[in-house]
Amino acid sequence: MTNVKLNGKEANIEMTEGEFEKVKELLGREPSITELGAFDVMWSEHCSYKSSRPKLRIFEDAEANYDYVLAGPGQDAGVIDIGDGYALAFRIESHNHPSAIEPYHGAATGIGGIIRDILCMGVRPIALLDPLRFGRLKNNPHSQLLFKYVVKGIADYGNCTGIPTIGGEVEFDDSFESNCLVNVACIGLGTIDDFKHAPSRAYNPGDYVVLMGGSTGRDGIHGVTFASRTLTEMSEADRPAVQIGDPFTKKMIIEATLEAVKTGFVRGLKDLGGGGLTCATSELTGDGNTGAKVDLRKVFTREPGMNSYEIMLSESQERMTFIIKPEGLETVLDIFRKYEMSFAVIGRTDDSKVLKVFDDDNLVVNLPSKALSESPTFKRQEKRPLYLDELLSQKTPESNQRFEEIIYKLIASENICSKEWVYRQYDHEVGVRSVVKCGEGDSGVLRIIGTDKFIAASVGVNSKHCFLDPYEGAKGGLVEECSNVIANGAKPLAMVNCCNFGNPEIPESFWYFSNSVDGMNDFCRKLRIPIVGGNVSFYNEDEVKKTAIKATPMIMIVGLIRGKENIITLPFKKAGHDIFLIGETKAELGGSEFHSVIFNIEGGIPPKVDEKKIKATWDFLFELYKRSLVKANHDINKGGIIISIAEMCFNQKLGADLDFSNCYNKDLRDDEFLFSESVGRFIIETDPKDYNSILEISKDFDIELYKIGKTVANPEINIRGLKSQSSTLYVEKMKELFDSTIPNLMEI
Repeated sequence: MTNVKLNGKEANIEMTEGEFEKVKELLGREPSITELGAFDVMWSEHCSYKSSRPKLRIFEDAEANYDYVLAGPGQDAGVIDIGDGYALAFRIESHNHPSAIEPYHGAATGIGGIIRDILCMGVRPIALLDPLRFGRLKNNPHSQLLFKYVVKGIADYGNCTGIPTIGGEVEFDDSFESNCLVNVACIGLGTIDDFKHAPSRAYNPGDYVVLMGGSTGRDGIHGVTFASRTLTEMSEADRPAVQIGDPFTKKMIIEATLEAVKTGFVRGLKDLGGGGLTCATSELTGDGNTGAKVDLRKVFTREPGMNSYEIMLSESQERMTFIIKPEGLETVLDIFRKYEMSFAVIGRTDDSKVLKVFDDDNLVVNLPSKALSESPTFKRQEKRPLYLDELLSQKTPESNQRFEEIIYKLIASENICSKEWVYRQYDHEVGVRSVVKCGEGDSGVLRIIGTDKFIAASVGVNSKHCFLDPYEGAKGGLVEECSNVIANGAKPLAMVNCCNFGNPEIPESFWYFSNSVDGMNDFCRKLRIPIVGGNVSFYNEDEVKKTAIKATPMIMIVGLIRGKENIITLPFKKAGHDIFLIGETKAELGGSEFHSVIFNIEGGIPPKVDEKKIKATWDFLFELYKRSLVKANHDINKGGIIISIAEMCFNQKLGADLDFSNCYNKDLRDDEFLFSESVGRFIIETDPKDYNSILEISKDFDIELYKIGKTVANPEINIRGLKSQSSTLYVEKMKELFDSTIPNLMEI
């Protein structure tokens, strides 16, 4: 906090002394207390992106370079044209700090906020996803409590709004002990006309400013400023900064907003999330290059005696601000009445390019419209951490455990085991769109009703890989999430990201962020995947322990499948089918679950990405799909090859007879081959009659392809052809271990 003098009195603010002086210079006077509060929240890291914006500019060409991108970075959500007159919107956000303080409401209001972002694009929210990070669960009541109530908050809010939660990801690691990560994503669907009707932020003088939804209270004041500092700076006094959600009101807001937008009378639309009414009015007028006069006494409040500072900065949930054409005001208000939504006409736009806010007759805010939304930026220093050389030089220790013991331990480990405990709390079938449900595939798949098109979506990243090499780790995250939708038969179309990092003022933390951004940008340009939006969450750092979270540039990919017959699922389908390994396995155990679970080490060489080989593998798979040659597909991820094969055996209680002779580089050790997490590999099931066709096709794509065995009716995985030992694994035992870990740990 910075202590400044305002009108002769001392005040505490989050902005620096230099920023405070810039405010005075900009205005030519001292700000009022309400203006100071407005600058404080809008120039916070959470709202202004003042540390990340200079770096993120490298993403900002999606709309120019991809003709199907309708809205790119800087909008409330990315929007793409998926053909046949349909538009798809999607976005990912963070609600980390609120969830660490108040896990239930912090997570729930994160869902509420991301839904509103999608609404602002004029389309209907149809699905949610939730990638999460916590400290280890074992013998850790704090992490167990956060995990339990974050999941419950997401479940209760999403279920009540009738929006299915179709996917997500959970990682557990000591670095998230003090700073859990609660990232939430939403997908919206509408027609191109719906999107065209969406507010443009091009306003005319005399348009009405209307507040609709829940009432304004004192909850959430300074929510964005407390999200712009480390948790160790906070105290119990910060708890009121966490908002309280109301999903039943949100359901009505969704219906009322969509109907209002369809009238064509809504010129502008902004949710009241971070920064509250300050953010909504300043961004609407700033982006619209207009001015407005707003009367705070028209705002409906739920607590007596609220002053202008509190009303402008409150982040009470379930509120939207509309800019409405004069001739359509009553039409839109009638829609709000129909849905029994509270509303108030709080002002009108003008051509002054000045935002004026009145509290009765007192002018409490008198600012240039763009003053709040155009914050200063900082060029942060970068420094590669000194500890990385030692970590990267770590070798894999020798183990006297047999491979069966190791694999049983891996399948039961926190980061590999089943997450059914999480997704069974979500209604992932509501809305009749879900086709591939949680646990059935590598991504969630939704039908577009009335068409033969299906949307696949996946979200996640490997934080351990990013910790060792943020550039390659971010690229590897993109490979993984693209692989997830490809494994279900979808072509990746676009991505959004949520960058979770430590304190940007610390050069080592900013180095992680900068290199992750470079990795995402370079990969997406080479593979022609537009980056259409994102979010940044900094200050995920424990100042007492002097540790930051592991770098987590969370990545969300959406893809498209045409024809239900072209949807591929994960489980093996039939005994007697061939099993193929696609892709090269390298000695890349750095950041692997094998290192973590068996040896409790973090180092080693993490996976690296060869974009040319990745592209060839994807093209090969799509050629197989075109010829209907793939019965099941699963990408190889955490734990390595055998873990992926075991997961494919579970559903039908099948087994696999595997022979790895001549399937890998002779220089690889057996443990390197079995437990490497090299990215871009797949396990596919095919009909034996197609063997020769598949081999012929593979020659055209110059990819690594190995037949490694067959599916069998006996639920055992027999492993032969290794240099050191043969093994037999029992599928039922693996499934029991896989299913029981989280429920046993969560008996609190």
